[in-house]
Amino acid sequence: MPLWFLPALITLFAVVSLGAGIWLLLHLRDVARVFRGNRPGELVRGPGKRRATPAAVWTAFIIFNAGWIACIVIWIFVLGGEANTVVDAKS
Repeated sequence: MPLWFLPALITLFAVVSLGAGIWLLLHLRDVARVFRGNRPGELVRGPGKRRATPAAVWTAFIIFNAGWIACIVIWIFVLGGEANTVVDAKS
């Protein structure tokens, strides 16, 4: 694989994770609705209309977490030296 492949892969996963994180921030009311509790002091959904389904919120959580976990796994793969055997610096 070419030398630029692993940094490009980390960039791709980071951008995907960032996009999902921004989406979650823009839909905080829906995130609070998914994690609402019935005890005092827990997250409570604010006023306003519902915009995202719980399935969309969970999908965004999964994409967000998968993105940063994939970045860390690739980074550990590179730092550990295993990437030296699969990367061809000549291409």
